[in-house]
Amino acid sequence: MRKSLFIGYLLIYVFSASLNYFFVKFGLRYSTPLGYMAIRYAIAGALLAIAAALISGKYYVILNKDLALLSLFSSLSTALWAYGLLYIDPGSSAIFGYTMPLFAIPLSIVLIHEQPRTLNVIGATIGFVGVIIYGVSSIMRGVSLIGALLTVINAIFWALYSIYFKKLGNNNGLIVVSNMFIVGSLILAVMGLLIDGPQSFTSIKWVPGFIGNLLGTSVVGGAVLFLVWYLLVNSIGVANSTPYIFTVPALTLVLNYLIMGIQPTIPEIIGSVIMFIGIYLASA
Repeated sequence: MRKSLFIGYLLIYVFSASLNYFFVKFGLRYSTPLGYMAIRYAIAGALLAIAAALISGKYYVILNKDLALLSLFSSLSTALWAYGLLYIDPGSSAIFGYTMPLFAIPLSIVLIHEQPRTLNVIGATIGFVGVIIYGVSSIMRGVSLIGALLTVINAIFWALYSIYFKKLGNNNGLIVVSNMFIVGSLILAVMGLLIDGPQSFTSIKWVPGFIGNLLGTSVVGGAVLFLVWYLLVNSIGVANSTPYIFTVPALTLVLNYLIMGIQPTIPEIIGSVIMFIGIYLASA
């Protein structure tokens, strides 16, 4: 893979993922979290289905327990992430959300019997220390404890989603993700109707601000994000791609300052760096 092409994919992925936090945060001004995410999933799923059919020349529906659980865990993760963003800023959301690999290690031991290496365990321990430092510092600064907890729980379901994605590894990755988005949109819609009633959708304000953020999170933070990740993984492999995803929360913190004027404190920066080191080791 040419270096320039790899850098291009990486830049698109990192900026798409980072901007997605702001698309969701600002879009929630006009919509309930579940209604917003249900529509996002439907649009992203349809676009990825088209992309999968064009790239691979085929498309199929996956009907099994693993896909159902993948869609459920993804939907729960997304719902908790969106609810968390009602209370906290995008930078804090990215830091707390990217604790996912730390939860993936113990869960993968239980669910798929993976045996972690000593370095993975050491990395997870270091990572949790960094999370505690960042978490305590940010809450002392005024970050909502409820928002932080919702986002950390989202990371647990994100870890479960990642594990079940591995279990579907014999299938085309884009087809799996598009199936997940389409089924997930139905799950989120049902959740929205059960929790908020018809207002989950009828209360949405279809103003330019909402439509712009919806397209941002559906296209840029949905279809483009997963398509580019698919291209990266197929070009250089999962192991070589994974370390680069930790630039996402770092960039989100920078955008948090540039867009929202929220400057991280020194303890938060220290905690973030320790967490990134730990997650890097845990994912090595």
